[in-house]
Amino acid sequence: MDYILACISIEDNPVRLYLITAVVILLFNCLWAFLDRLLLPWQAKKLLKKWKIGIKDTGKLPLLAQLKDLVVNLSGTISYGAPAVTDIFPNGISSSRLLALAAAIEKGIDHPIAEAIVDEASVRGLALPEISAASPVPGKGVEALMNRQTLSLGSAKFLQEQNIDIPAELFTRADQLAYKGQIIVFVAIGKFCRGFITLHDKIKRSVPGDISFLREMGITTTLLTGANRSTAKSYGKPSTIDQIRSELDAMGKAKELLLMQTSGRVIGAAGRTMKFEGPIRSSQLSFALEYAEESVKSMADVLIHTNSLGTIATAKGICRVVMGKKKTGRLIAIACNLLLVLSVVFLLNLASLPAYGSLLPIIIGIFAAAILLLNQIPLQY
Repeated sequence: MDYILACISIEDNPVRLYLITAVVILLFNCLWAFLDRLLLPWQAKKLLKKWKIGIKDTGKLPLLAQLKDLVVNLSGTISYGAPAVTDIFPNGISSSRLLALAAAIEKGIDHPIAEAIVDEASVRGLALPEISAASPVPGKGVEALMNRQTLSLGSAKFLQEQNIDIPAELFTRADQLAYKGQIIVFVAIGKFCRGFITLHDKIKRSVPGDISFLREMGITTTLLTGANRSTAKSYGKPSTIDQIRSELDAMGKAKELLLMQTSGRVIGAAGRTMKFEGPIRSSQLSFALEYAEESVKSMADVLIHTNSLGTIATAKGICRVVMGKKKTGRLIAIACNLLLVLSVVFLLNLASLPAYGSLLPIIIGIFAAAILLLNQIPLQY
């Protein structure tokens, strides 16, 4: 003990005072750097994991804490992503023929609507005509050839772009059903619309509560979908989503997100399939829910191991706590360094240096270190 007291004695020895203070400053700042850059991110990652959230890069924590807007797709995110055929409205051909044509066009295409139409034709035991070629147009529909005749399947806008006439009474009926939440798929042979098929996909029960929770955490939600305006609105109202952008193809969704980013707000994207690849790649933060495709999970910054959008709000809440602790830790570090410098000035301004005046910077360093540890350990939410 006497040896330690002798080492820290600074009586009439300002050099020793400087040296001791420098060591205290160095040790304290090393502790702060360790807590701030290593321990706190590790704790944050562990806490997020506890809430079934995985973040690939802890450097994204500040962005997650500042998340203001979330863009989502419809199928599998707002709805269950499992549509079913509800009705068939033929025009000049039989219902069975219309469904068989649609199923033949959609056969082998990886899309929930395509799978639902093919499944319905299979359940009804329909024989499908031979299709020589089928070419999907992302976000719009499918073009195909049958006996050198062009077939088209998709939205009204897709058919109209090909100068295919849709009878007014058919178009009106389709719009009325779309407003009630039906997904409309038109089928055309050559330049004549031969009717449409309606499908319905239920909204997830948790979605209204999830959207409300996101709103409470200061996150605005926007639906980007290829569905027509009436269908999109029918899903938007019960889900309580804030904004809707409809009739968008894959490129349109990406452009819409880039336009939103000009506001300077942090924008994230949550999707389930590669149909939402554009926004996922363009967003500052991308989220993959539990049942997302593996390719989406590999791209996403944050993996949500639940099927609830509300978990994203929880992730933001945790990150806000983390960033709050980082800010408090920085203020403690600044205050400690300032106090240590002022303690040296105070001691040097005395008539003579007291023998154990070095205890002052040591006590300041220990006290600040204790406050720093209490601030950051443990991290809870």
